[in-house]
This record gives sequence, structure tokens and C-alpha cells, in this order.
Amino acid sequence: MIMLGSVIFFHESFTNIVTITFSSLIVCEILNVFSEVHRINYKMVISSILTFLIYFMSIGLFRGYFDTSYITWTFVMKVFLVTVASWAPLHLARRIYDFCDPSEHQKIMR
Repeated sequence: MIMLGSVIFFHESFTNIVTITFSSLIVCEILNVFSEVHRINYKMVISSILTFLIYFMSIGLFRGYFDTSYITWTFVMKVFLVTVASWAPLHLARRIYDFCDPSEHQKIMR
């Protein structure tokens, strides 16, 4: 979904589309983790920060796969748009489902 949306909406070179979609994938996966947990602990926050650090280091190390001159505020906005378009509908559907049909645990906690 992420790759298809990027190809349709952004008329960029293949390397730039890969950079946008892979960045969006990393952010979406972290958002999915935080969407599904009930309590956030320090290990989750530290692992998310380490994930971002390793990703940014990989951009610097693998310049053949990432066009670093392309990483600007426009790039950040494109990553944000692709991330929101792929993560928000599923997150919203999950919240609506949980509100309409809460689990036994949710009923007890209320």
C-alpha cells in the first residue's frame, strides 16, 4: 500500500520513492507498536529511539541506496503524508471497533 501510494502520488526517481516508502515503513511500524500496547514502558521508548538512530546511520552508510541530497523538508512532508495515509485508517478503524465492541478487559477497566 505504501509503495503503491508513493508511485502514484509522487513523480520522483525510483531511489527517492524507495527512500520515502522505507522511511514511512519504519515510522508506521513504530506507530503500530505504540497503537497496540496498553502501557508504554522505557524499554519501548529506548528501542524506538535506537531504531531511528540505526535507520539514520544506515542512510549515511548506504548512500548508494539513499539519495541524501533529496532529504529536505519536502521529503519529511512526503514521508508524513504516506505514513498518515497508511497508518491512520487502520488505527481509526481499530479505535472505532474497540469503542463499539470492547473486550472483557476494557469493560472491567472502565
